[in-house]
Amino acid sequence: MVYILNTEIPNEKAINIALKNIFGLGTKKSNQVCLNLGISEKTPVKFLTAEQRSKIIIYIENNEIIGDDLKQNLIQLKEAQIRLKCYKGQRAKFKLPRRGQRTRTNAKTVKRIY
Repeated sequence: MVYILNTEIPNEKAINIALKNIFGLGTKKSNQVCLNLGISEKTPVKFLTAEQRSKIIIYIENNEIIGDDLKQNLIQLKEAQIRLKCYKGQRAKFKLPRRGQRTRTNAKTVKRIY
C-alpha cells in the first residue's frame, strides 16, 4: 500500500483509478493529472518511481482542492446557503432533499444523513 496525501492507495490498481480514492479527485481530474505529468494512465501504482509519486503529490497540492479543505469548503457553502435563506438552504435546514427529488416516499436517505 502507498499513501498519497493521507489516502491509502492499492498497489495493483492503475494510477488513474487509484487516484480516484482521494476525496475530491474524480475520473476527469485523475486523467488530467496523468496527462500533465506524462504518466501512462494504465501504469500500476507499484511501478511508479519515488520521483513520479512526489511529482503527483506536488501537482495535486498546487492545482486541486482536496480532502479536508474541500470538506470544509462544502460545509461553509451549506452554512452560507442556510444563512441566506435561499431555497437550498431552507431544504438543508429541514433535512429535506435539495435537488427536486420527491419526498413522499424517498426522502429517508437524506433525513438519515443530515
